[in-house]
Amino acid sequence: MSATGTANGQVKDAEIAAEQERVDVAYVRLEEMREDAHRMLQEGFRTAQAGTKSSLVDRDAMVYQASLRAEALNVADDGLVFGRLDLTAHAPLYVGRIGVRTKDHDSLVIDWRAPAAEAFYRATPEDPHSVIRRRVLHSRGHRVIDIEDDLLQPSLSDGLTVVGDGAFLASLARTREGSMRDIVSTIQREQDMVIRAPADGTVIVRGGPGTGKTAVALHRVAYLLFRHRRRFGGRGVLIVGPNARFTAYIERVLPSLGEGSAVLRSLGDLVPGAAATRHDSPELTRIKGAGSMTRLLRRAVTDHPPGAPDLLTVVHAGVVVRLDRPRLDKIRNQVHQRSQGTANTARRKAADALMDALWDRFVEIGGLVDAPGIKKHEFVANARDQFGGFLTAWWPIRTPAEVLRSLADPDRLGRAAGRDLKPAQIGRLASSFAHETDWSYQDVALLDEIDSLLGKPPRPTRQVREDDPYVIDGVNIITGEEVADWEPEMRELSMSIDRYDRARRVDDEAEEATDYGHVVVDEAQDLSPMQWRMLGRRGRQATWTVVEDPAQSAWEDLNSSRQAMAAALGTAGNRKNVRPQHAFELTTNYRNTVEIAAVATRVLARAVPEARPARAVRTSGHDAAVLTFPDASQAALLHSARDAVIDLLGQVEGTIGVILPLGWPQEEWDVPDRVQLLDVLEAKGLEFDAAVIVSPEEIATQSPMGLRTLYVAVSRATQRLTVLTTSKEWHTTLTED
Repeated sequence: MSATGTANGQVKDAEIAAEQERVDVAYVRLEEMREDAHRMLQEGFRTAQAGTKSSLVDRDAMVYQASLRAEALNVADDGLVFGRLDLTAHAPLYVGRIGVRTKDHDSLVIDWRAPAAEAFYRATPEDPHSVIRRRVLHSRGHRVIDIEDDLLQPSLSDGLTVVGDGAFLASLARTREGSMRDIVSTIQREQDMVIRAPADGTVIVRGGPGTGKTAVALHRVAYLLFRHRRRFGGRGVLIVGPNARFTAYIERVLPSLGEGSAVLRSLGDLVPGAAATRHDSPELTRIKGAGSMTRLLRRAVTDHPPGAPDLLTVVHAGVVVRLDRPRLDKIRNQVHQRSQGTANTARRKAADALMDALWDRFVEIGGLVDAPGIKKHEFVANARDQFGGFLTAWWPIRTPAEVLRSLADPDRLGRAAGRDLKPAQIGRLASSFAHETDWSYQDVALLDEIDSLLGKPPRPTRQVREDDPYVIDGVNIITGEEVADWEPEMRELSMSIDRYDRARRVDDEAEEATDYGHVVVDEAQDLSPMQWRMLGRRGRQATWTVVEDPAQSAWEDLNSSRQAMAAALGTAGNRKNVRPQHAFELTTNYRNTVEIAAVATRVLARAVPEARPARAVRTSGHDAAVLTFPDASQAALLHSARDAVIDLLGQVEGTIGVILPLGWPQEEWDVPDRVQLLDVLEAKGLEFDAAVIVSPEEIATQSPMGLRTLYVAVSRATQRLTVLTTSKEWHTTLTED
């Protein structure tokens, strides 16, 4: 090493040592804050010993707040301090994961979400925000291992030491570990504008692959919960991703920022009791996702249920009264038309309508209404004994799964479809509903639509009404519930922290909240109109953050999807009721190297010629490898992919994704866990250190939007990209401008 290099190293080591002293002070204070939170927790439990109702309420509040505080302090332990600002008219400010103050309330560390920390992300040489030097501290645990400086106002830098070669670009080349990490120390100006956008209304974030859209949306959630805790913490935040693999990939980000209260779901597990395990074919996706399915499902819900009886017969005063199928169908239609509620809640109205029809029919066929014992209430009292079993079968309390499974019958599906589907489409759609053990991603949205049409079953009746004609031997024949007198049970007193924890457990049987304060939708360009309807029901009064890239869209009818999105977000309709909308575009590709981005740009030019690619900022010196295997079989290509993975294992330290066309086998390979095999739709939103794309020509032709799907696939890698093709044409497309 030269004398100059040695001197520079010594200067940097001295700066790191000085920063370590400051960081050590912050950690000492952090430990004291932990002890304070623990004491508050103990004090809360001691308060309850007073034995009064008010003491239990006090305990509840103290324990809840202390638990949240302790959780946030524990998360901040790793990399507590990551930034420093040297300002023109202020002592240096340190920025970190949470705010830390001395016992005298002097600031040691500013929370990254606080207004005072905004300059750390917004300052540029053109607009320095009074910042002379911005320093990023890289830590491992409690130890500072490196620092990087940006000098924003050189003319004011007397006495300041500047070290490093650019903290941000260095961070982009980090090895991936299989899940997304927070970017709290490297948020860029255009990203910070999104994170700190106004809390009211809708924020639309657009940008190409690698622009950090997902990370920005997650950091925005942390920011909103920090600045508007009461507003969003009370009603909850829902984050929706495209699939379970994606949600597993991002699940660590918010906890690493001290926020564990948001609900994270994929489009396949938004409906309790249903979990998507497969994707439909492109044709079935078009059919199931279309807005016209609302009409089909409404007809299916109001149709004669499978197994329902076709004839109702009662006998009164020697007169046989019958209601045949046409009369029964007319009654059913009238109940649905007149009911203000939903199918399951209309059961009592259906019972009343049947009784009225029976009485009318009794009179019509010559019942002696003036004879003793022929009053209507006497007729009803007699008829109900013959009526209960029929009502249960004729107007059953149905579940969404039962309704959707019933559409596996082509005749039933044909009646529900009307003119909305062609005969060939009816056959294929009916076959897709015949699966007994799994659902597709589009099926989940249909289940949610049916659930909204069916409604909740009637609540159990807890009081006996002597004049209730539908109570027989203490059982309500409408609900099936016992309705005997009851005594209130003693219930265990629980604290809000207990209820909060139960609500956060995914496997808890308690019903999940369905109307959130804020909803985040990632990969929004792929959502079908039916999926937007499903999300809209979960955010009727919510503000939204919507992340999308229209160039990556896998949904064909973008206009219908846009209309459904506007309806869900409340951004369409009467101007007086339209919610404000703030749109942002991220233009810098932080994920891909220039070499990988060049391949993605060539695919984009074919997929969406008018689209502008994001600008890549990092070079690696490693061109993408596009390998051609003319006439290779599927098995041969998979074997070549495995060979490519073995080569890449020696070139990158992190994750490797093998991205396959839809329907290709994903067999177990004898490779490390950091290698993942997945189909092209599962790759949405993910990133890998290296990616192997198999058969781009098949991916491009599997659906009308196949080129866009391929564009997504080739933009997943951060360091190395290998493409295996059997087409010389595609070799040329991917390698030549």
